[in-house]
Amino acid sequence: MIGTEDRILNTWAQFVKNFGFLPLVGDSTRVQTVYVVDVASAIVAALQDSGTIMGKVHELGGPEIYTRHQLAEIMYDMIREWPHYANIPLPIAKDIAAPREFLLNQVPFPLPSPKIFDLDLIEALSTDSVVSENALKFEDLGIMPHKLKGYPVEFLVQYRKGGPQYGSTVSEKELPSHGLDAASCFHMGYSIESMEVCYFC
Repeated sequence: MIGTEDRILNTWAQFVKNFGFLPLVGDSTRVQTVYVVDVASAIVAALQDSGTIMGKVHELGGPEIYTRHQLAEIMYDMIREWPHYANIPLPIAKDIAAPREFLLNQVPFPLPSPKIFDLDLIEALSTDSVVSENALKFEDLGIMPHKLKGYPVEFLVQYRKGGPQYGSTVSEKELPSHGLDAASCFHMGYSIESMEVCYFC
């Protein structure tokens, strides 16, 4: 699920903010992300139902399917950072996570929980997570789920450098030094559009 306190995009964005890159495990695995508010609406609809859906299983997924790489691109776009990845093959990711899993049953105290290299998460990434073709969906509950881009991921602006209105992307470049005027920006190769977001101009 995607939302203000999710453990996918928040984890990635915080990691990128701290270390400047994202170790991406299972980058081609497909996921059908769902907005948490839509899931809450589905629960309410089920509770208010007169009994027609009792005992039936609904698979709740958003209207779009993404690879994990595409999902990371959405995250990078929202936090306005240049995309930097370290693609980690699943077997190597499992090897990285294995020592902690071994120690869990060997030491008498709790171990820190990793944000990226958690073996249970890695195992989940080995298969696609999409709604079955013939499953009951949001539409069967009278709900139209949100697309991921837009409001459902706006919470990620908190990870932008300098605050929600700032950050550096392909069209928004941070200049190397202070005190540059518009003419200097132009001679350095910045377009008129870029100068609108040159924060040191």
